[in-house]
Amino acid sequence: MDGFRKASTQEFIARGLLARAELYCIKKDFPKSKHDLDEAMTIATRSEMKLYEADCHLGYARLYLAMDEKAKAREHHAIAKEMINAMGYHRRDKDVKDIEELLEGKHGDK
Repeated sequence: MDGFRKASTQEFIARGLLARAELYCIKKDFPKSKHDLDEAMTIATRSEMKLYEADCHLGYARLYLAMDEKAKAREHHAIAKEMINAMGYHRRDKDVKDIEELLEGKHGDK
């Protein structure tokens, strides 16, 4: 992240934060994951990077699922799904479907 920040390229900083947030979520360090997602969302909204904004909502949905906060996970999933469909960002269709299945309890332990 230090290298991204020194380069001052908002796109790479947001991408790095999203990746690190996912790692923190997997490691169950939820406060750090949320902090990185919040920073990535700030960058995405301020810079009008809608694809990254949708990715942030997917990240929040995963985080809240991991924290067993399904209502918040559903909220972010719905926003992400709507944005992805509106933008035609079909690269994330599998992510949307996977989160949907987790919300419905179809993925078992995942």
